[in-house]
Amino acid sequence: MRLLALLVCVLLVAGCAPRLSPPYRDYEVRMAADDSLSMELREALTDSGWTVEEKSSPGIVSTQTQEIASGLLSTTYAALDLVPLSGDFVRVYVRAESRNVLGGRTKVYALNGRLREAVYGPLSESLRQRGLVPLGTPRDRDEDATDED
Repeated sequence: MRLLALLVCVLLVAGCAPRLSPPYRDYEVRMAADDSLSMELREALTDSGWTVEEKSSPGIVSTQTQEIASGLLSTTYAALDLVPLSGDFVRVYVRAESRNVLGGRTKVYALNGRLREAVYGPLSESLRQRGLVPLGTPRDRDEDATDED
């Protein structure tokens, strides 16, 4: 009986564990890849509530840091970098950090569901309208690639 109760507790805890994902996501470019890709990325960011920041790196579209989530004792801020990769893909990097009420800062190395939705929810829709389709997680793509062989 104790073993069954322990098993039920373990399953409940495992089901409630947060699902973390890497702080980036890839999008496939399904539009004519020309000089307008950078402009499309800028418009998508603006439409989804981000402020584009002028950087010196050519081809990379970056945003200013803004608040994406807040809690009782901490607030999470993020900035985005959209990097075209070989003309066929765009990788969105999330540079996030959590700041607590005492002034401490912690880099966010993985996104939980709430942070993922705060960043990618509006952005993915805006990118989709411009011909960029979100791909699965890197692990999903790796598994798909090995299944085909």
